[in-house]
Amino acid sequence: MTRVAGFFTALGGANHIRAPISFGESVTGGIVTGLLMIVGGVAAVYAGARLSRFGRRHTTRLIKDAGGLEPGSYILYLRPFDLDDALYQIKPTPTRSWLRRLQTPLSRTFEEDMVLSLRMKLGRVVAVGKPGERLPLSGARRFYLPLDNWKPTVTEAISKARLVVLATGTSKGTLWEFTEAVRLLPPERLMVMVFADEPEYDRFRSAAEAEFASRAAELSGAEAARLTGIRWPDYPPLKNPDAPSRMVGAQGMIVFGPDLAPEFVRLDPTAEWALSELGRLRKVMRHQVNPVMRRIKRGLAQAPAPAPGVIAPAPPPYPPDVAPRAE
Repeated sequence: MTRVAGFFTALGGANHIRAPISFGESVTGGIVTGLLMIVGGVAAVYAGARLSRFGRRHTTRLIKDAGGLEPGSYILYLRPFDLDDALYQIKPTPTRSWLRRLQTPLSRTFEEDMVLSLRMKLGRVVAVGKPGERLPLSGARRFYLPLDNWKPTVTEAISKARLVVLATGTSKGTLWEFTEAVRLLPPERLMVMVFADEPEYDRFRSAAEAEFASRAAELSGAEAARLTGIRWPDYPPLKNPDAPSRMVGAQGMIVFGPDLAPEFVRLDPTAEWALSELGRLRKVMRHQVNPVMRRIKRGLAQAPAPAPGVIAPAPPPYPPDVAPRAE
């Protein structure tokens, strides 16, 4: 309602400027009044969007018992916790779809838009809640980990997920999650979101390879071979590096072939032609993101699904952690 009132206030201000005599004001008075109404209306729209975004955090649905999730019934979204605040401030790519506009409000966040896309194409999305947060972010449904010995809970959630979507990062918890996902899942059930620039991605790649090698030394057989055999791809350059690009949020996605060979799909607005930046971003979604989603959907149809009641082999015992996934 705040945004609606702000919109009509700004519209009324424009009318004051256009025809001040209709409101019984002088030209100067009408211009001043109109400008004040426009500024106040725009401020109300902005404040209303922020209040709407904050209000949705109060209605985020929580999962009390992650162990009760049915195998194959959800997509698990794992990311460094410090990424949440950054994505909370990013607006998603605008869309022409009236269905999408009706399903998500104007103030939607990047995560809400990403979760909506995944849910419409692949299934519902759940995520681990940030320890100590007073309110969960809106988007994926959250569950919280125990304060000690949290890794077995994450291992079970990974093994039962239909698809695991991981965001790159170099924290110990994030790297451990990568090793568990690669160790436990067929490649068709893995997808990596790259929000980093090239130097940050290179740091992740080096850290991940070191972590994989260290973990492989504790394992044997096929699991060790999977961890030592993966080679993270290079960061693809833009087609036209000199062209202005406003791509924010995800910079690319990494998907895996049946032999666990990763492929980095760069989201590149400079590779698309349109009359406006908005048109290029829409074409990125249509020509670059949607084909990846269709490929993943085909792979999930062919990949072995988690069997009901079957839990992944227990990893080596872990000592209790002082805090869950300290980032």
